[in-house]
Amino acid sequence: MRRRDLHLLNPPAEWTAAAEKAAEKIRKGKKPDGYSAMWSALKSQLADISFKKCWYCESRQTRDDNAVDHFRPKSKYSFLAVTPENFRYSCTFCNSRRTNPATGVAEGKGDFFPLFNGSPMAKRVEDVRREDPILLDPCVATDPGLLDFHANGMPCPKDPEGSRDAQRVLKSIELYHLDHPDLVEERRRLALHIADLIRDADELYPRVQAGGDPVSDGAFKRFAQLIARCIDDRSVLSAFARRMVMAHRDKPWIERVLAG
Repeated sequence: MRRRDLHLLNPPAEWTAAAEKAAEKIRKGKKPDGYSAMWSALKSQLADISFKKCWYCESRQTRDDNAVDHFRPKSKYSFLAVTPENFRYSCTFCNSRRTNPATGVAEGKGDFFPLFNGSPMAKRVEDVRREDPILLDPCVATDPGLLDFHANGMPCPKDPEGSRDAQRVLKSIELYHLDHPDLVEERRRLALHIADLIRDADELYPRVQAGGDPVSDGAFKRFAQLIARCIDDRSVLSAFARRMVMAHRDKPWIERVLAG
């Protein structure tokens, strides 16, 4: 998960006008599902914000149509059904209920939107800011950084077990299906790939520092460039890749790759 900026979403004026009319009809009791064309019309823009990656898991599924997820489900928050600020670009495994083949447990967001105990559920737009949601939101700048990973690809909380933020991460792992075996295995293989690149670059680094060896210098730069591509936002699983690279900060040249 990486931060996503909804300010980059720029609906056409005619879409906004149609959304206002649709919102008024929904307020009067019309079912929001009848307006699926409204959020579908913005799917391409939402996909472009994340380079066509799911906003929750950072996968790119070429055989999946993906979907515009309503962060606050339209079944419970009908007044947000055509509100762009409530839209998230999501893959099927994050957005829909699916069985985790490793555990046999159903995961995926579906219509779930848990709140912390004592938090009132919003009944209108003006009340949304008063809610205390549990799920991590890629559109909240401080949320993605709460999610961490093990080198084997399994997601985990960055904060200590039992803390409030750890509770949020664990529930998000479940409801975004971030521990699906296929996704975990893809991360694991990426971690091995990054480790190989770092090892090869680090073996060349002393010769680069000594100078006078353009062949070693060129090879080192190529390895560094490949590592940089793994952590670039345009790449799949880039947040995980960045975490794997950060584990090698003891190497003097890694910081320059991370800062690029």
